[in-house]
Amino acid sequence: MTDGSEYNRVKTTQLSIRILETIKELDGARLSEIVSSLDIAKSTAHKHLHTLEEAGYLIKEGGTYQIGLKFLNLGEYARERWPGFEYIKNAVGELTERTDEECDFVVEDHGRVTTIEESYHKWVKYEEPSDGPPSKEYRARIGSYYYIHATASGLAILAEYPTERVNEIINKWGLPAKTEYTITSQSTLFDELEQVAERGYSVDDQGYAEGMRSIGKAVHGPDGRVLGALSVSGPAYRVDGVVLQEKIPNELIAVVDSLEQTLEEEAPL
Repeated sequence: MTDGSEYNRVKTTQLSIRILETIKELDGARLSEIVSSLDIAKSTAHKHLHTLEEAGYLIKEGGTYQIGLKFLNLGEYARERWPGFEYIKNAVGELTERTDEECDFVVEDHGRVTTIEESYHKWVKYEEPSDGPPSKEYRARIGSYYYIHATASGLAILAEYPTERVNEIINKWGLPAKTEYTITSQSTLFDELEQVAERGYSVDDQGYAEGMRSIGKAVHGPDGRVLGALSVSGPAYRVDGVVLQEKIPNELIAVVDSLEQTLEEEAPL
């Protein structure tokens, strides 16, 4: 038996989504590239592209299609309607000032995490490579998706979930490695989640990016539901010793406690 989910999907909508994803992956694409990548008829691709362009979801630069700003409008709407976003934004800024490090707030979305608020301290945090372009790996960008097991915030959220939900996420996305330090074993992941639950916060030691350590803690709404997680990230040479074991965790816990209290007080009756 099936749950009927395949039956309830609209194939034309699915194709439009695949076209949009292809254009993003290719950083812009011509009609011929979309036809080739998706193995569809030229007339079919053209109809989808024309419809999406007219609606503002695509723009055409010469013969190349690019993602349109209509998505920015929708994304900002989705971000700002997240429960307690106004207070979350303030908490991220406060945490940055208290730790002098880079902080963000992520939420789980279909088994991955995405950043909805970020704050970078004015200090230069990382040395850029001398033999190549600047790395973007250290910067959490609003709207970007990350594997949930490879980030401190993701681990903090997973530690709040029942085993069944964790297994669903693993089955969907696997445990791919971002670095040689990323958790890639299911048994190791569950051991780590037990430690997070006991400790009250998570630590990612270079699992997302080499040279970076992060500390994360889940944030709950007034109803006890996990809204997301706050995290602090910095270079491993500085986020070490007492900073890693006491200073940042203490500041993180204090800000999360304050945020949850604010959310409780401001919750509608």
